Amino acid sequence: MNPDKHVDALKQQNEAAFEAIYHETKHAVYAMVLPIVRDRSLAEDAMQETYIKMLKKIHTYKKRYKFINWLLTIAKNTALDMQRSRKHTVSTDANANPDLFIASQSGPEKKLISEYYLSLIPPDQQQIVLLRTVGNMKHKDIATLLEMPTGTVTYLYQKALKTMREGSEEGKNNE
Repeated sequence: MNPDKHVDALKQQNEAAFEAIYHETKHAVYAMVLPIVRDRSLAEDAMQETYIKMLKKIHTYKKRYKFINWLLTIAKNTALDMQRSRKHTVSTDANANPDLFIASQSGPEKKLISEYYLSLIPPDQQQIVLLRTVGNMKHKDIATLLEMPTGTVTYLYQKALKTMREGSEEGKNNE
């Protein structure tokens, strides 16, 4: 994923550049906003708002930063603003809110399995797992984006995987 090569064209309002950036970043943006807003339709709204803000602020982007980190910061702030403005709380129980979790693969069974495994871990770990698996980001980039040490991101990612593996083993033992 390297949307940086399209930024200059985007600054010139090139529609093809926007399309390229959107297709290269949409999964990472979705993975960033979903654990924050905890609702698929709100995540889609947050994505749309993120890209609108990105277009309005593209002239402020400085090339010394990675474009994806800049965009995901906009996405995170947009999702946090949306979450703060919501009047009610959304359950984090996968059974109560089936749209909360996404599967990176298609098919209803795979989606249910993904929902189950993600429901075993806390939201901060969900975000790291989704950014890594769906957003295809490196731990170093996730750390920069979430303002955490890389070691912490790696630790939380490994802890999440361990928790999900243990959940898998428990599920097999209960069959």
